[in-house]
Amino acid sequence: TMKALAASSISQYENSVNALSDYYRTEFGLSACFRLTESLMTITSPQQSKRGENEMGAIVFGSDQGLVGQFNEDVADFAIKTFSDLDVKPKIWVIGERVHARLTDAGLMVVKGFTLPTSVNGIAPLIKQ
Repeated sequence: TMKALAASSISQYENSVNALSDYYRTEFGLSACFRLTESLMTITSPQQSKRGENEMGAIVFGSDQGLVGQFNEDVADFAIKTFSDLDVKPKIWVIGERVHARLTDAGLMVVKGFTLPTSVNGIAPLIKQ
């Protein structure tokens, strides 16, 4: 029994390491895309706009799936609090309709909203947007 438990635990740790590796690659890829996209060049820190005002971009990821508990509410509440603590009002891209609605209701400047794909076939078209 102990060997089976140890094997199961090792498998879980290996899966966790693989997931972190995938996350790192995704995060690295996103940061490269943002560096090349002028509309979100200011994603990490406020910069002066042409009008002399500070501008900043942000992306908020939510979920359109049910059965995720309070995930969308927690993400929206965190974003609202984080953005309210800033001296600059960020231009926000939102992925997920449920979070989009919460941020819009809170009066934040949502400049672009994306609907999550309902199948694997919808991922590539979303990425192209």
